[in-house]
Amino acid sequence: MPEILAATQGAAGVIRFNRPEARNALTDAMLSETRAAMGAWEQDRSIAAVVLTGDERAFCAGGDVKGTASPDMDAFEKYRHRHTQGVWHEFMRFLARYTKPVIAAVEGHALGGGLEIALRCDFIVGSETARLGLTEARLGLFPILGGTWSLTRAIGERKARELAYTGRRIEAEEALALGILNHVTPTGGAVAKALEIAEDIARSAPLSVMAIKQAINRAGRQSFEEALAEGGDLSALLMFSEDRKEGLRAFVEKRNPEFKGT
Repeated sequence: MPEILAATQGAAGVIRFNRPEARNALTDAMLSETRAAMGAWEQDRSIAAVVLTGDERAFCAGGDVKGTASPDMDAFEKYRHRHTQGVWHEFMRFLARYTKPVIAAVEGHALGGGLEIALRCDFIVGSETARLGLTEARLGLFPILGGTWSLTRAIGERKARELAYTGRRIEAEEALALGILNHVTPTGGAVAKALEIAEDIARSAPLSVMAIKQAINRAGRQSFEEALAEGGDLSALLMFSEDRKEGLRAFVEKRNPEFKGT
């Protein structure tokens, strides 16, 4: 059975994690397959955004603890074992560099590494069944996919400390109030909301969206003056695009623009 199901719906590429027997716990194969599908869509101009989701029980319950636990390793082997997570780390780097918007649609559990992946997406939509937590401390583990960084960036240092230290699982409404979720939907509605947003994104010029995403990604390590300077460079690059001409022409002609990503 494939560990992901990949399909296109309208302007979105949709990836469903497909290990229901393990609440979609992470494996090397799952992340490799996800990266391959997303890589193909990055070159497809008909795809405006990517939606990552799971099933009604779980987005992703974290790493496959049963498959990766190593109680028989001695201390040195456990220390060396950290280097075997290369596929996972490379996926997170790939996700961080991805040029199109990525939306996580969460039903049920997004725990540990599952929440870390969702936090590295551009934003998260969750249904009222969503249960989220950076739960590694409850298992004597560490959030190896950058979760301490991502959670701190999402909700601020003090709230992140509490959630990470306690490993507490939070419900959808609290996650919305903290800013982890952008929207909360009725049960079963997270993917539909994510697809609705993807269609909205598709009405914008793809090159503009790509440039804006790049600017937001860099904002946390820039001063305002640096952001202004880079914004001027990005704006100047867009002046050479056909989409800019089309957008301005459509505005004057009072019609919807037909952007092509060129």
